[in-house]
Amino acid sequence: QQQQQQQQQHQQWQRHQQQSSRPQRGVQYALNAQGEEESAGCVLMRARRDSEAAGGEVVEALIIQRGGSRGYELPKGHLEQDETAEQAAVRELREETGLVTEVELGGFVGESRYKIRSGNAKWVRFFAASCPSSAGPLEFGLGKEKATTELRWVTLQELPQVQLKAEATRRIIRMALDKQQQRWSQQPRCSMEGRPGVTQAGADLHPLPAAEAPADPAEVAATRAGAKPTGRWTRRLRKAGQ
Repeated sequence: QQQQQQQQQHQQWQRHQQQSSRPQRGVQYALNAQGEEESAGCVLMRARRDSEAAGGEVVEALIIQRGGSRGYELPKGHLEQDETAEQAAVRELREETGLVTEVELGGFVGESRYKIRSGNAKWVRFFAASCPSSAGPLEFGLGKEKATTELRWVTLQELPQVQLKAEATRRIIRMALDKQQQRWSQQPRCSMEGRPGVTQAGADLHPLPAAEAPADPAEVAATRAGAKPTGRWTRRLRKAGQ
């Protein structure tokens, strides 16, 4: 029965790939009333135990590296069809990192406006994100996009030494970490299990292998609804020292 269910999930994923309406590179995106392309992204955060940190824990944000870029960035992407910025932010987080754990979207933490190669203006909004305390440790499956080559957890103390693709991102990450630290000091937070991805600037970054296939959309939908992932499409994020 489990094998049959897995087969059905794989077939659903194949149909999803065939029917995907996501524009490819070079395709023009719709512009908003101000003539801007709109994107949205997430600052995904977790708390980790650290005996040397104040209060015995440290808050970390997830940054990614994509393509041949040397700089890190936040998961983000264009709004699709009738999506809201919040919906696009969560979808892009899952697509670019392979995240399958249930995630809660927090408040708006910052925005960035700039011009892209096409000459269009681009408007990107970022939202805080974390897993609920009931979800357990964060799980990343094989469904991340191939363009994503590394996932890295960074603390507020490490942030100044990190090379980012866009300097405006540093301010947004700093604001998100500050706000989340204050919030988690007053209520339960994400699971603090796990080790840091990188603990020092310039250390080995432990790249993740490229994905073989995107995450199953049925499972992603289930995790959004609060269900536990089945395990076929999940694996633990490879951490330093493991």
